[in-house]
Amino acid sequence: MKFEAVLLSFTKSIRSFIFTTLAITIPYFLSSFDFSSIDIGIVILVSLAISTLFLYVYTALRIMAKRKLLLMALLFLISLTIFYLQENVIFLFIALIVGGFSLSGRDLTANQSIEQYTMSLYTENQNQKNSIFAIYNFGSYGSGAMASLFLFLYNPSSFQFVFLVNVLLSLVQFAIYVAIKFPEFVPKKKGEKIEDKQTKGLVKSLALLFSVDSLGGGLVNNSIITLFFKVVYNLDVSQVGFIFIIVNIITAFSIIASKYISGSIGLVRTMVYTHIISNIMLFMVPVFHMLAVSEIFLYLRQTTSQMDVPARDSFVNTVIPQESRVSSNSVFIGVRNGMQIPGPGIAGFVMEIFPAGVFFIAALTKISYDLAFFLKYRENRI
Repeated sequence: MKFEAVLLSFTKSIRSFIFTTLAITIPYFLSSFDFSSIDIGIVILVSLAISTLFLYVYTALRIMAKRKLLLMALLFLISLTIFYLQENVIFLFIALIVGGFSLSGRDLTANQSIEQYTMSLYTENQNQKNSIFAIYNFGSYGSGAMASLFLFLYNPSSFQFVFLVNVLLSLVQFAIYVAIKFPEFVPKKKGEKIEDKQTKGLVKSLALLFSVDSLGGGLVNNSIITLFFKVVYNLDVSQVGFIFIIVNIITAFSIIASKYISGSIGLVRTMVYTHIISNIMLFMVPVFHMLAVSEIFLYLRQTTSQMDVPARDSFVNTVIPQESRVSSNSVFIGVRNGMQIPGPGIAGFVMEIFPAGVFFIAALTKISYDLAFFLKYRENRI
């Protein structure tokens, strides 16, 4: 595995650490200002809308790939610094506007499209490519576990030190981008459009399917799951941090297992079979209204929840022609971002009247995606 791939996996891990700490702490931070579940859901919704807008702006920029990444990393660093220096709600919104990131806990930044394209060029061997994307995602969830452990041990009464750690990590990401050489390209004047009709149809089909999955995912992002445990079981930051330690450790190792499963049954079946199992477990999380049982079903969900991610990354970066991968990955990230926007608002409203309903709606929506994806691509034997 090339050293550059290791560094790019590390930058994704950095972002995962930052987004995990924000997803867990922000509901408590906003609650300290007497924000209701609906208010918190709206704030997360707004952050997703801003991040989606930034994604399309970054995609349209006609500058070299490395310069684009450096610009994104610099604004991310500045935004986190703003929030660290002025710890209040107004400056949180200013930071979101400057940095263009979401509070969902997921890395849906424009960085990924360039990182994934770069990594897809390192090898044409399918098994090696599967391994690269498995490690890329493994590091992300391993870092999420470290972030959760940090919050569990630190148990912040003030969040300022957490925000300082995030600032320092974002500085490291910027330094890594400075050091790495990226494949340089500039979008054509009419934009990074996909000209081939067959590829365009494939991208539209995948984007439509991914949008359904993301709509369900927006209802149960890490911030909303945190809010659920806070509202229903009255857990504090440290207790929720402990839950996410286990969640992220399980997820990280399931990512590695995904490589072997996809090598045995193929990418499409790995994506669908594992995802359906996870969504059945998701449906069961609130059913018995007992903390221990809810945790168990959440952990069971995580055993397969993200196994589809490296398989999906490998699938997309194989079936899409090389010259269209950056633009198509940007489309998919934009769709996933955009379709998650309504989720937190809906979840915040449902949380006020029937918290379990959030999980029921999300699970059924995501299962419908699994079935539709399998019907469409079951003949693909990659």
